Amino acid sequence: MSQKKMQAYKEAKKNVKQIRKKEKSKRILGWIIGILIAALLIAGSVFLIYYTNVIKPEQEKSAAEAATEGSGVSSNVVDQVNAALAGSNADTDASASDAAADETDAAAPAAEIAPATEEAPAADTAETDAASENAE
Repeated sequence: MSQKKMQAYKEAKKNVKQIRKKEKSKRILGWIIGILIAALLIAGSVFLIYYTNVIKPEQEKSAAEAATEGSGVSSNVVDQVNAALAGSNADTDASASDAAADETDAAAPAAEIAPATEEAPAADTAETDAASENAE
């Protein structure tokens, strides 16, 4: 062996106790950190289970109670608005049926001349085209 290797070997042999002590402390520190991380994961899981099974249902229950207490007033307002809309829809429907009746009365003479189908306007244009060609 070379002199450098011999010196390093002698130094390592002298410091064996210190080297083993450092290795032991690193191993213990690794275990402690690992245990702390595992404990944090377990504590987080337990809290999550507790929160979803105990705290959150209580919050939802209190929110639902608060909503039902305040909904008495808001439901009355909604009912009044719906009733007003239904009344205006009835008025609109009545006026629409009156307008439809007026249109039917006005369209009666036109219905006698040409049937009320979608083909009738096309027939009228064909007749006018034919009449204009004959006139030329």
